[in-house]
Amino acid sequence: MPARTEAVRHHTGSNGVLGHHTDFLKRVADREKNARVSKQPPPLSVKQHAAHRKKMSGVRFIRPRYAAETQINVSGIFGKWKRYCTDMEVGDWKTILKKIDIATMEDLFLWVCEKHNIKSWGTSLEYIRQFQQLYTTVTGQYIDRNDIKELYKYHDCVLIPRFGLRAPNIDGKPVLNVDALRVILTFNIAYDTGVVPLERQRVNQAGCYMIICYAGVRPAELVNNERKPPKDGSLDELFGAKAVMSAEVQSDNEGAEDNVATDEDMKVVEMLLLQETIGRGRQKALCYEDILMMIVCHPVTGQATLAMSIKFIYHKGCDNKPRPTIFFFTPSKKLIFCPILLFLALALSDHAFDAKCIDDARSVLAAQVPGGLLCVPLRWKESMLKIPFFRRVSRDGALSENEAALYATLRDLMARQSLDAGFEVAWTPKAGRRGAANAANGNAPDAVRDQMMRHDPKFFTLTRDPRATKDMVPEEVWASLPPDPEISELEERRAKLKQGQYRFDGHEDEDEIRELIYKIGLKRSQREKRIVKEYREYYFYHRPTWDLERQAEGGEVEQYEEPAIDLVIPERARLAEIFCHQPDNLGDDEMARLRIEVVDLYVALCGKRETVKRKRAQRTAPAKLPTPELIKLEADPDIEFKPIPGPFPLLTHQNQCPGCIGDERMSLEERTFRYCRPTKRNDHFDDNHLEAKERSEQLGQLIICNDKRCKDIQMYTVDHFRNHVQSVHTITLRTSEQAQERRARKLKLRRSRQSAAQAHG
Repeated sequence: MPARTEAVRHHTGSNGVLGHHTDFLKRVADREKNARVSKQPPPLSVKQHAAHRKKMSGVRFIRPRYAAETQINVSGIFGKWKRYCTDMEVGDWKTILKKIDIATMEDLFLWVCEKHNIKSWGTSLEYIRQFQQLYTTVTGQYIDRNDIKELYKYHDCVLIPRFGLRAPNIDGKPVLNVDALRVILTFNIAYDTGVVPLERQRVNQAGCYMIICYAGVRPAELVNNERKPPKDGSLDELFGAKAVMSAEVQSDNEGAEDNVATDEDMKVVEMLLLQETIGRGRQKALCYEDILMMIVCHPVTGQATLAMSIKFIYHKGCDNKPRPTIFFFTPSKKLIFCPILLFLALALSDHAFDAKCIDDARSVLAAQVPGGLLCVPLRWKESMLKIPFFRRVSRDGALSENEAALYATLRDLMARQSLDAGFEVAWTPKAGRRGAANAANGNAPDAVRDQMMRHDPKFFTLTRDPRATKDMVPEEVWASLPPDPEISELEERRAKLKQGQYRFDGHEDEDEIRELIYKIGLKRSQREKRIVKEYREYYFYHRPTWDLERQAEGGEVEQYEEPAIDLVIPERARLAEIFCHQPDNLGDDEMARLRIEVVDLYVALCGKRETVKRKRAQRTAPAKLPTPELIKLEADPDIEFKPIPGPFPLLTHQNQCPGCIGDERMSLEERTFRYCRPTKRNDHFDDNHLEAKERSEQLGQLIICNDKRCKDIQMYTVDHFRNHVQSVHTITLRTSEQAQERRARKLKLRRSRQSAAQAHG
């Protein structure tokens, strides 16, 4: 009997391009294959259910499901409780906790206030709440209500007046507005003299500024703000199991069901009560799959316009009650305020678009929407969906492939730039969030909104002084500052122990000397920070009076002069010129051309880099390229001399870094920078370049010399690279043994500082 066949009719048309059928069929096959695999765990057998009943009969308490941050907080108070039991010699921490009384709890928090620098009673109350969670987690029961009420009364009547704890948020909460945003965006591009490892970090910072102020999101929704868990095993000790077992299994459950389950059945049941780690499959930050860029038709003009939507999912409490929020963004006529162009530039820099034809700004901004459609979504590559949008930049300027930028980087750079821009106090990301809340409320004035949110209606722009910087203490103040008696006493003790010797390795008092060095450095750093903060407050308080007195005495009123844009990177200088001097009456064609130029400049700026050497490098006029010269590639008589053009000779100066001179991300002055002596050059190379080359050697990857004329030379070991640099570029680096000795000395010094910090912490 002939086999039965079915005729398959193929339809071709605009919706069925034959080249994409293979990919679609593969997707269908993969989805059906995954659907056949059962994701539900297998059901328990009769014996396993019996073992489960027996196991649960001994469970007294199921621990609540705490978020990861809450678990870290509980582990923090857990460490304080263990140190208290050890220092006060009250006994084993677990035994004392199970039978704790009100007197022990009151003495515990008296000890906490004595040992820790607590300034607000909001912090001490938070410690009390965390201790309640610790007690519940360990004992499986709640603290007696009467005892906890007595503890709160002890806190209010004894601890607050004794330690002078202030009320939380008594200093008010500053709020940002659009003027402050314009100032910080302009300063970030045009006037910031600080150095970032890679200019992409500066672009990331501008994007975070805009999104925080526009959408009012928390910084943890953009960058990674997850704290690292403690390494002492306290999390596993506290939350390793989901249940707290009773001391004895109830006798009613014994006998009939004894020995009905095998060891394998009991293991399956016990796994139910172990803590499980549920992964998200991505980092807790803004990723590409949360962003949708699309080309839409303008509702009035009908022209194609680039728009964007962002879904924020990592809000506060998202682990228990997820409430994602979507914000839509449209182009801004003021290009400095347009986040769409910046996001487009970062996506182009990452080559994130799925369409191969999208490789520059014109291919996106000049695209049209086909007839009958309202928009054309721009899809990402599947490999980029889980990748964080704002990614981490290492100290040597390397952009991470899958690690999100850190909150600490965003916070510290925001604080420094706000102070250098002349604002009275350092910014925090929450200030932009409050400003967005004020702008969103159109039913009441800002002052009323501030009262509702318990905010201090104090805007940064009202007290900004462009003459102020982050470190504005005059040299005369530092020179006239009297020495600190405590620091002087420690220095005298250190000098007495060292007896005029510079090196003290192996000295009989080495540990005490290192501890003194740590104390001196710590106290000196704390004093300098305190003086900088006090002088800044003094300046902003008295500067208006000084200006008024100067006017009353007939002096000239000081006029503000806009500082000149003095930047090394040409792409950044051009961006600053566009943002600071953009005309207001541009036509559609001119605005489109300017948008394309801004995106292209953003993309180019992401690949540039500045270092601290920029401040010390002497700027010179761009020199002409030298004529081709005969240069020998290797010290091998079989290799012929060949003419190789290039702006740098192979025989470089002995104080130049071989890792920087070929780095095209940096400026000419930084690449050719000469250190004062070879030792400093070697320190720079070991700290910034050696680790990456050693990692390449361990992975079996090729080690490349940054000089273009040497990139054909294959090197697989760091020693080969050292020999190449010495023979070709006349630069002598440290040997492997010398580099390891230096690392050992630094590690020993770091450990001594850590031990000294723990002894005084």
